[in-house]
Amino acid sequence: MIIRRIILSFIISAASITNLTAFMLQDSIHTLPEFRGVKWDSSLNEVKEKETAYYLQTFHGFGIEALSYKGKIAGLDARIDYDFKNNKLIESSYRIISDDNFKEDYSTLFNFLGNLYGKPDLRTGISYESDSVWIKTTDYNMYIGPSIYWVFNNGFIGLISQKYKEEITLIVLYVHNITIGEYNSGKAVELKNYKIIKY
Repeated sequence: MIIRRIILSFIISAASITNLTAFMLQDSIHTLPEFRGVKWDSSLNEVKEKETAYYLQTFHGFGIEALSYKGKIAGLDARIDYDFKNNKLIESSYRIISDDNFKEDYSTLFNFLGNLYGKPDLRTGISYESDSVWIKTTDYNMYIGPSIYWVFNNGFIGLISQKYKEEITLIVLYVHNITIGEYNSGKAVELKNYKIIKY
């Protein structure tokens, strides 16, 4: 769980910094929706009682508690994660392994989220439809790809792509009560030619 959060923070921070930090919560009139019918700030036990997907594990450590399940989003197999701080739900995500069908899976998720939440607010990186979408971020074969964000008055949703060696992962990230910039405070990584586009 901690490694996953560090990687997510690195990916978002690599894409955000100057322009995304200016995107404050109050810029949207819309409220971040519940995650899978679970209200934000719910306790770990409340999530356990509500979630019907196949249970995988519970994690406690480093000031974070997390629950993981196996389920689906938009017909794609996913690991479903709930993260808690002080026993309140603050972050959730779907994690999809997409090695062979990256563009098709990205398009499926983009259209699914667009139908739910409308036009996204921001895109970072190259369009997922381009021939080459990956930007190397470390000497350890970590790459970031296109990411799209929907901004709400109490958080954000991101469709984030990453590649480690040849494994491609898509993450649909829901973050409550924090801006994109605050999520990555102090984790800035500047990348040349990594463009931020406001839709």
